[in-house]
Amino acid sequence: MKEHLDYALRLFDRGMICLPLCPGGKHLDLAAMGYDPVHKRTRRKNLKELAFTGITFHLSQKSPSRETVAGWFAGFSGNVGILGGYGDLLILDFDDEPNFERWRKGRDALIRSTPAAKSPSGFHVYLKSTEPIVSSSLHFGLRRVGHAKALGGYTVASPSILADGPEYRWLPGQSPFDLEPARVDNLAAISLLPVSPLKLAYDRLLGRGYFDDD
Repeated sequence: MKEHLDYALRLFDRGMICLPLCPGGKHLDLAAMGYDPVHKRTRRKNLKELAFTGITFHLSQKSPSRETVAGWFAGFSGNVGILGGYGDLLILDFDDEPNFERWRKGRDALIRSTPAAKSPSGFHVYLKSTEPIVSSSLHFGLRRVGHAKALGGYTVASPSILADGPEYRWLPGQSPFDLEPARVDNLAAISLLPVSPLKLAYDRLLGRGYFDDD
């Protein structure tokens, strides 16, 4: 569809990379991107996760050209994703409205100043991080509230429509064509964590997550 092609190129010019997703779904359309969708032949979940994480991380570090993106979307009629991690893009994917509303208290100014979208069941908030962030679960206090989509991840975006009817849409006046993503230092700066506070404290106690240079 020409609309998808124009949309992907306009977002490319705004510093965001669109990804082709399977029609009616949330999975990367690897064939449209020129990859062998081996996970479909084998129906192995670990191969799907390896492919999706590996490809998205690679693209965030070595971005596709405008011509490559145009090739993905020429005549394409599936759904559209947005790559996390590229240009420090951090997407907060809240699973449902109640959890989003709990987090947004006191943060209305931030949310109004940055691209945001309504997903079928929750909300997406588009930010830029000062430090590298890896895609992960998203915790607010002791509650798991969704996912952080950054390095190694992507999110489904407008104008995608799921097979059973729900759609993704930008909030009025808050598309990437209206606003630049607001910058935050990291998840902790906005009272969010990639894991539960108890696990984070335990990992820090054991020194997990870092390595010494040889």
